[in-house]
Amino acid sequence: MNGLRRMLVCCENVLAIMAGTLLVLMMVITSLDVVMRYVFHSPLSWGFDLVTHYFLVAAFFFSFSIALREGGHVAVDYFVSRFPGGFRRSAIALAWGGCGVLATVVSITSVIEAAHALSANEVVAGIIPWPVWVQKAIVALGMVPLGLRLLLISTGATPSPSTDEEFPGAFH
Repeated sequence: MNGLRRMLVCCENVLAIMAGTLLVLMMVITSLDVVMRYVFHSPLSWGFDLVTHYFLVAAFFFSFSIALREGGHVAVDYFVSRFPGGFRRSAIALAWGGCGVLATVVSITSVIEAAHALSANEVVAGIIPWPVWVQKAIVALGMVPLGLRLLLISTGATPSPSTDEEFPGAFH
């Protein structure tokens, strides 16, 4: 199990570096597009689509799992904090597991959709025919580590992102 956790952490770190790099590239391309548009009256024909269809999606999905690992996720504990201890632990483990299953289903569906889009040669309508399968593959790539982390948390195989001393799997 330790090897799996190490591999997951490595994957999350690589995706986080990619997400950060893409954020910087989004700013550079957007700034360049503004300069080209308003100074030279010649906007980048590809900038907006590249940023919105690929870079923004990747930065968003690639950050999910590491945000969960580091406790940077949004969590609501209004009701769960009022549950009795044993029931709370079970309810939280069930919630983590359910979310893990859902993330896994999203991953599998995205892979299937990406394969279909690739085989059908689907493209985004516009000046440049951007392939759709890449967007769908990005979603799958970001959801796989999230699903794995959620499932590991639900089984207690990896620490949960919490500071609750009574139960280390509580939502915050």
